[in-house]
Order: sequence, then structure tokens, then C-alpha cells
Amino acid sequence: MDLLLDEHLLKTFENLLVSPPPLGRQKEQVIQEFMEVNTELIPTPNLLNHHLHFEAVVSKFPLGTELTADYLYITKSSDIWRITLVELEAPEKKIFNDDKKKTNTSAEFNAALNQVRSWQIFIDDNRAEVLRRLEPLLRPLGMSRNPIEFRYQLVIGRSQDKNLSAARKKHFRKLINESGVDILTYDTLINWYRNNQRFKKNVLRLSGAQFEFKHMHIEPTQILSYLGPDHLAVSSEQRERLLKSGYEIDKWQKGDLLTFNVKFAESTCEQALKEGKLFDLN
Repeated sequence: MDLLLDEHLLKTFENLLVSPPPLGRQKEQVIQEFMEVNTELIPTPNLLNHHLHFEAVVSKFPLGTELTADYLYITKSSDIWRITLVELEAPEKKIFNDDKKKTNTSAEFNAALNQVRSWQIFIDDNRAEVLRRLEPLLRPLGMSRNPIEFRYQLVIGRSQDKNLSAARKKHFRKLINESGVDILTYDTLINWYRNNQRFKKNVLRLSGAQFEFKHMHIEPTQILSYLGPDHLAVSSEQRERLLKSGYEIDKWQKGDLLTFNVKFAESTCEQALKEGKLFDLN
């Protein structure tokens, strides 16, 4: 559901971008936590025609023991999966050096871009292992054999830095084309929120061998139909919320997937069919 533009939220976010972080905290982590609470601020520009898969992003997804994407999101069409990995860097980091006569990128920017490039190399070499961790989310099973492509995004700095001259704009565009990394500034995120679809997303995370809801901002409409308790954990608080909303979550926790009308278990549907009461469920 599209949300109305919230100027207060936007102002709070803009203030966060220019304020120092709390003592001992990293700025980009503070920003990520704010975005995960206010997920309408998380842009998803790489969506295919089936929209955002399971209406969720995955926070702090571990690619390997030393590489972690700040978040990822999945989308699909009838013939392909697309997985986008995102790196968040601090908004005060410069994209270009201070010398306005040249278009040399800064050491901070180069390090951030190299971080994302290291993901590209790692996935090239360890694609099967990364997909094994993501495999429970690649549902329905009939589509799990479709081709899978990876995309990469880096969020860093402010737009005034790259827009200072035509030469910088050209260099910036060339970096995107040559690296295969979509480079966004925090002003891009603000513009995305202002001018594109604004919708809440759930936030998942991988905990051991299971995914879990880090934040359940909206009631799930598909994920409980495809993932059972062996792949997805639900907290006691989330369970109570779903129960109050009419989800047959107790049956789901016994492995009975909620395949009918989002909230009802497969066995309930089968019983209703036997009794001719299919359309009496509400």
C-alpha cells in the first residue's frame, strides 16, 4: 500500500544525515537502523514485475565469514530472479577529492567501491554457497530453477559533491557503467522517497540456519505460505500478533503451511473443501 508523503519523517532523516552519531556508534549503522524502522525510506529501484519478493529486505546478510551486505532484496519475474546487495556508507564521505579542477575520486569512495567489488568477486567464486543460504527464500519451488542474477548498490555521500561540474557527472556515470555497481547518494534516497512508491517492508535476517523477522512492519501475505518453521522463526510477540489477526499460526508452527487466503493452513482448506465450506472461511 502506498503511503502518504511524511514531511516530518523526511526532516528527521535529513537531520540524521548531518548529525554526528552517538558516542561509539558508526554513522552508517545508525542510519541503517533508522531505515529499517522506517522501511519506506529503503529504495528498491531494481524491482521486476513481481515486485518485492515476500515484501521484505534481508538485513546484514553474510556472504562469507568476512563479507556482509548491509541489506539485500529479492525480486522476480516469470523467468528470472534478481538479488540486489546494498552497501551503506556514511553520508559525509566525499565521492571526489576537494580539488575542483580534477575529477579524482576520494580514497574513502575508492575503498567503499572496492568493498562492493569484493562482493562481486566473492560471488563469482562462491555463487553456490551464497545461493544455498538464500535458497529458502527462492520460492515457489517451481521457479527456483530460473536464472538468478546479482545486482549491486552503493549508497554514499551527497549529490552536491558529484553534481559540482559536468565533468564530475560524466565521471560518476562512467564509474557506474564500468563497475557494474549502482552508486546512489543519500539525496537519491530522499528523492526516491518523495517521487516513487512509498511502502512499508518487513525486515528479515539470517540467524543460524533460519531466517527470522527482525521487524514485522506489515502482516505477511506470502512468506508463511512457502516457508515453514524449519526455515523461518517467529517470535512469541509476533506469534501473538498474528494470532490476533486470524492467522492459523499454531498450525503453521507444526509445519502446516498457510496456503489459503494468506492466513489459513493447507489442512483447513482441505477440510473446508470436504465439507463444502470453502467460501465460509474469513
